[in-house]
This record gives sequence, structure tokens and C-alpha cells, in this order.
Amino acid sequence: MIEAQPIGWWNTGFPLVLLGTLAVVLPRVFVGETRSQRVVMLGGLTSVVVLLVVGAVVFMGLYGWRGVDVWAALTAAPVATAGFFLRLSGLAGLVWGPVLALVWLGLAQGVEKRKGEDVVRGEGI
Repeated sequence: MIEAQPIGWWNTGFPLVLLGTLAVVLPRVFVGETRSQRVVMLGGLTSVVVLLVVGAVVFMGLYGWRGVDVWAALTAAPVATAGFFLRLSGLAGLVWGPVLALVWLGLAQGVEKRKGEDVVRGEGI
């Protein structure tokens, strides 16, 4: 069984900075310049899933870098090990989650702005 390591730059700060940056970039990549709130919603939800998976992989890599045999743990207890790393990724979501929410709201506001501009130009309803 893998045990949590004490808080430090490499196992806490680095993943939070990386995931926080991805929380700003990914929704913009998935959504683009759309006029659909549905696309914004799907882009945000896709970002959440990608961030959770990327976070788990980052934590696996960091634990492996610090000498933990992650592959052996995965083969011995795949569900428990994957759950451990997904839980760490979810805990990091306490930091990147609000960042993602603000980006998501900004993208939704951008959709309404573009729709309003279309109405002013006479292109929308």
C-alpha cells in the first residue's frame, strides 16, 4: 500500500502550479470562440475529467521519482492504487477547481457577449 508523503514543493506545490495552469488553458482550448453555452458546459466538464486524470498521472510520476514502485502497486492492487492517486488529484482540485470555475464563468460570459454583439449587428435573434 502506498502512503501519503509529507507536504513539499515537488509533491504539492509543483502539481498545484501545473494543474492550476492547465485549469486556465484547457477550457479555452476545448471551448474556443463559440456561441453555445452547451459547448462551454461540455468543455468545462471535459476539462474536469482531463485534470483529474492528468493529476493522477502527475502524482504517480512524482511518487515513482521519489522511489515508490508505482507499477508494482498498480499490478498488486490496481483499484486501490488508482483510487489513491485519483484521490490525491481530487484533493488538488480544491485549488484548481475554483480557478477552473472562474475560467468557466468567463467563457460563459464571453458567449453571451458574442450573442449580444450579433444581435446589435442584426445577425442574431
